[in-house]
Amino acid sequence: MTAKRASRFNRRLLIRGAAAGAAVPAVLPTTARAAAGTASRTPSGSKTSDATFQWLGTSGWRIDTDGRTILFDPFLSRFETGLFKQSFNPKTPLTTDGETIDRHMGRPELILVSHCHWDHLNDVPYIAAAAPDARIVGTETTYHLLRAFGVDKARIAVVKGGEVLDFDGLVVEAVSSRHSRNDAYSYFVPGTLTSPPPRPQTVSDLPEGDTLAFHVTLPDGLSAFLMGASDFSERDAAGLRPDVAMVATPSTSATHRYAPRLLKALGHPATVVPVHWDNFELPLDEGAHRDSTMDLDGFLARIRETSPGSRILLPEYLTPYRF
Repeated sequence: MTAKRASRFNRRLLIRGAAAGAAVPAVLPTTARAAAGTASRTPSGSKTSDATFQWLGTSGWRIDTDGRTILFDPFLSRFETGLFKQSFNPKTPLTTDGETIDRHMGRPELILVSHCHWDHLNDVPYIAAAAPDARIVGTETTYHLLRAFGVDKARIAVVKGGEVLDFDGLVVEAVSSRHSRNDAYSYFVPGTLTSPPPRPQTVSDLPEGDTLAFHVTLPDGLSAFLMGASDFSERDAAGLRPDVAMVATPSTSATHRYAPRLLKALGHPATVVPVHWDNFELPLDEGAHRDSTMDLDGFLARIRETSPGSRILLPEYLTPYRF
């Protein structure tokens, strides 16, 4: 978590800076590619997946492939807690912006949840009600919190990490992971649940509940690694070798050699997409504002230094990308 309101910044210049040297944006947005009449920037002989990936802000993604939609940590409601104004209120009521969610959620078949803090779980109960056929995959704490919100237990698949689930050709591997660390080497609202609590009312009613990452392999073979927080289990991530890795940006240096260890464990993915560097309390339609307490430039530099063969894509909100 961060403590200051993010400031506006020039996205084009930052993307250009991220692309300096060997690293370049992995793909153009699908609309830009069509307008430019250019192919995606992929190595000779490789195939671009038909799947589209849209960043929902924070660590959230919408993935569309062959008429099927997967959501990961979908947080679209964007309400004010004071987090980015140095006046964070843990008793801020949970708020759902149904109009915005309806506009961007699609018709999800799967909802993957990394952990249970509000900026990851808040909108999942609403989406579950709006998409009654969607299955949710998460931890035991995710299960108990969703039960408290009234979600049918038959729709929730509990995983611990290590499970490899086949959803009609869409393969999801749950990966045991870890939550981001603050300057005190801890984090906001740790803890797990072993039974449904009273219905959560405030942001502090949503404990972390262990953290997962997901390695998703689409039917056409493209694989993506999805992180919800900027720490990880090196042993659990080792050998996954995704084509694209959505990696959470750290706010502190508490995790030892975070970028080098992570990218080595993942086999230096062809494309690296930094996420969770934005002010997630501002409206989506304003575009991404940088969290000024995070050293995003330094993180991009460490990615380039550690994995010079990887391309870096700094994503825009709700823009469809192909890899």
